Amino acid sequence: MLDCYIALGGNLGEVAATFDLALNQLECAPGVQVALCSRVHSTAPVGNAAGPTFMNAAARLVTGLPPLAVLDLLQAVEANCGRTRDTHWGPRTLDLDVLFYGREILESARLVVPHPACWYRRFVLDPLVEIAADFRHPVKQLTVGELHARLLERPLHVSLAGGSAELRRQWIESLEREFGDVLFSTWEAAQALPREPTLVAWLGGTAVTPRDAHNQFLQLPPVSRVDATGAAAPFEFLRQLTQSIRG
Repeated sequence: MLDCYIALGGNLGEVAATFDLALNQLECAPGVQVALCSRVHSTAPVGNAAGPTFMNAAARLVTGLPPLAVLDLLQAVEANCGRTRDTHWGPRTLDLDVLFYGREILESARLVVPHPACWYRRFVLDPLVEIAADFRHPVKQLTVGELHARLLERPLHVSLAGGSAELRRQWIESLEREFGDVLFSTWEAAQALPREPTLVAWLGGTAVTPRDAHNQFLQLPPVSRVDATGAAAPFEFLRQLTQSIRG
């Protein structure tokens, strides 16, 4: 048996009641015990299609199920609670995500744990820190409490690394107009500042081979680096990153 931390979210219908229903279904599932749950938090939506204000919470499950069986169970509970998947990042009755499965590091086509975005999303960390402040992220090697505290420092600082100088200049100008309370910089400029940026977004390297480009990404600070090169719309991804860290 091990601890599995999950995130709960939703913004359609009676969300708090849906959370209760989902937790009851998980408690009744064989091989799962709901050990702890955070308060329900009201959070700003992330993304243009997300819809109205979200409610978010976190829970600690004690389970002997393998990780993909946990994922199957969460998706079955989502369906039982009326979840549909019509719009990516759209409104939803219930969203259940695996954040941590013990201290395992797993990557498959269906499941990546730790959840790749859990360390910089305020809507995840605000509830999670209530129940798992001392849990250490097995990749970032900071506790949930430390990761959360990074997002409370002001000003928030987003630095852009890689890509062309002109692209970074244009994107920084656009982001500054939208997020006036966030400091944006190029990575070259950020290195002269006393504090590491909250996020360093990697826009791609100039290396000849993908391996060399990946090595360039790995040279960025491990705690704050985010790879934006796989995003279908990298600038929108940067907007969502910024929304996520602001809370």
